Amino acid sequence: MSSVIRVSSEIRDRLKVLKRKLRVESMSKLLEILINAAEKELDRWKGAPDVFFESLRFSGEAGERDSEQVDELLYRGK
Repeated sequence: MSSVIRVSSEIRDRLKVLKRKLRVESMSKLLEILINAAEKELDRWKGAPDVFFESLRFSGEAGERDSEQVDELLYRGK
């Protein structure tokens, strides 16, 4: 059984890069690898998912290599 997953062109391009880096032949296999890795990491993580996802909202506001404001950005809502 196959399914279609709609993603933006940006996400598609990022998936293609990951596919090439991981040297997998299909998007299906890539998604399997990514899901397994995500599940493993989430099982290890003991925090509250809503807090984690809330902090991600602010992650794009800092520069790519700017670590000076990380505390301010992560703990802004507290």
